[in-house]
Amino acid sequence: MVRYGYVRARRKQEIEGIKDQLNVDKIFIDLTDEFGFCDNESLKAMLGQLGNSDAVVVQNLNYVADDIKELCNFLSTLKEKGAELILLDQVQARILSDQGYEMLSIINTFIKEKEINLKSKRCKPGRPVKAYPTGFLDVYREYRDGRFNGKEAAKKLSIHYDKFRELVKTFEFRI
Repeated sequence: MVRYGYVRARRKQEIEGIKDQLNVDKIFIDLTDEFGFCDNESLKAMLGQLGNSDAVVVQNLNYVADDIKELCNFLSTLKEKGAELILLDQVQARILSDQGYEMLSIINTFIKEKEINLKSKRCKPGRPVKAYPTGFLDVYREYRDGRFNGKEAAKKLSIHYDKFRELVKTFEFRI
C-alpha cells in the first residue's frame, strides 16, 4: 500500500505548510492560478499510478475538483482502482460514505439535466416568452369555478382574450 498526497498550491509556503500534515510516501503538486484553478496534470499522473489498496491523502475536496462532475469522476476513479481517500478536513470526510457518494451523484445528475434544459431554452429562436403571466393559476381557478368568464379573466391578467384561451388550452393539455 502506497500513500499518495495531492496538493494544489500557488506558493511554496502553502506546499511546505501542508506537506508535513499529509504524512505520505509520494506527493503530487499542481500549481494554481490566483483563483485556485489548474490543469490537474499532477492529479492525472497520480491517478494513473494508483493501485489496489493505495491511499490518496488530500487536505480537502477543493484540491481534487472544480465542480461536482469532476468530484464524481475523481471518486469513481478511486472506487474503480480500489483506492482509499483520506481527507484531513473532517467535515468533508462524511462525503466518503456510500450515502455521501450517492448524494453527489444525484446532485450531478440534477445539474446536468438543468444545464441541458437551460441550453435548450437559450437555443430557442425568437424573443423569450414567459410561459404564464403572474397570477395565472389563481385567475384560472376562479375562471373554472365560474366566478367570471374568459374575457374578464384575460382582463385581470392584462392579456388578450385569445392569449388567455391559448394558455388555458396549454395548461389543461393532457399527455
